[in-house]
Amino acid sequence: MAHHIDAIVIGAGPAGLNASACLAEMGLNVLTLDEQNHLGGQFFCNIESAPPESRKVFGEDYEKGIQVVRRFRKSGAGYENSASVWQVDPDGKVCYSQSGKSRQIRANYVICATGAMERPMPFPGWNLPGVMGIGAVNKLAKEAGLIPSGHVVLAGSGPLLLLEAALLIKQGIQIEAVLETTPLLPPASSFSHVPKALYRADFLWKGVCLIQEIKAAQIPHYRGVNNIRAIGGQILTAVEAKCIKKTVHFKADMLLVHFGVIPNTHIFRQMGCRMSWKHNQRYWHPACDEWGRTNFERIFAAGDGAMVSGGPAAQYKGELAALEIARCLGIIPQYERDALAYPIQKALKQDGYPRPLVDAVFAPQPEKFCFEGATILCRCENVTVDEIRKAVREGSCELNELKIMTRSGMGPCQGRMCGPAMAEIAAKELSLSCEKTGLLNIRPPLRSIPLREIAEIELEKLQETTHWSLDE
Repeated sequence: MAHHIDAIVIGAGPAGLNASACLAEMGLNVLTLDEQNHLGGQFFCNIESAPPESRKVFGEDYEKGIQVVRRFRKSGAGYENSASVWQVDPDGKVCYSQSGKSRQIRANYVICATGAMERPMPFPGWNLPGVMGIGAVNKLAKEAGLIPSGHVVLAGSGPLLLLEAALLIKQGIQIEAVLETTPLLPPASSFSHVPKALYRADFLWKGVCLIQEIKAAQIPHYRGVNNIRAIGGQILTAVEAKCIKKTVHFKADMLLVHFGVIPNTHIFRQMGCRMSWKHNQRYWHPACDEWGRTNFERIFAAGDGAMVSGGPAAQYKGELAALEIARCLGIIPQYERDALAYPIQKALKQDGYPRPLVDAVFAPQPEKFCFEGATILCRCENVTVDEIRKAVREGSCELNELKIMTRSGMGPCQGRMCGPAMAEIAAKELSLSCEKTGLLNIRPPLRSIPLREIAEIELEKLQETTHWSLDE
């Protein structure tokens, strides 16, 4: 494989697949790297191997992935699976590990289509066996046909919570309850977004149908809950929560949680990309232009890794980034780029009509969580909420200071599971916005790899790319 190519696309989800296919169709040398062993990302997970009956269960949006994957395969774009990217530099250098060996490759442009991750929200008992994220449950169902068993409770907020409840009902799973932290009444700020959302009545109707399916299955459905607790000794045995003025209690073998999704930004932060704070959704995302270009000329962001907009929007954004790169490389002139982009931009705009309403109705509400002192915040380093509060009271007022004082965020996940909640706790203690507490610094390697792999790649590739000699 050549060590310098036209473009590298990181991620083989909706955005990455469309970006790679578009670039390859224009005759560019493109390599797609993905840490999964199959195409599709989370949204189209295992779509090539899923039998027709399974595709129907997961819905028409999932089934559309077949066409996306077929286009990618037909384009001839380079593809390496089980490739874990552990460093990206603004000059286009990418290091990744595959089959026990690390490689380095350079490209004129890099599209980071890293997707989104579920928002981690610690609550008492969230680390008990039996408590799982809905994203993980959905992925296991698509990859291996595994489904929950026993007494199942769903808790959290967001459209995906309702979607997963409906999917489990179709699969014959007995759900004990659905506990939503979403307010009983939509916030006043949401009403101004209704007129535009009505342009996508089909999308809104899907949400209504999900609620009707839950109601038809006679599943207890609570809204406006707070103070969720997972109860148990060695394993989960029950779930408890407060709903208005009463406490509800359910026997549970599995608690499936979901508190919305946030961009997976570690790769951008490792590079030093400029980040922006999205106040109403309480997350950071890379600052990009309409084509996905970051503050670094060679680095583009596409899909939910740039800003959470959903699967269809991710496909459009991947294509737009590819068109701009093709223009930059001289493959197409600007007028042709604009002509090709126009219908995509129009479709992206139409797809986005309901997004402000959805964001307002399901806006994250960290105040719904008690953040009890004994709750484990950082699973990697076993740091509690109380330890974070103590460090703040002793003078730490920024996340990286808290990281040094408590080791929260120093584990293998580099703050993926504790960083957002740590910011919420610190901000509350300091009476500040989460934006003011900063972001955890991210350093390579982004994934845990043997030191041997780094040692082997450095000696060989440094001589090749910088032309050092022993005489010097």
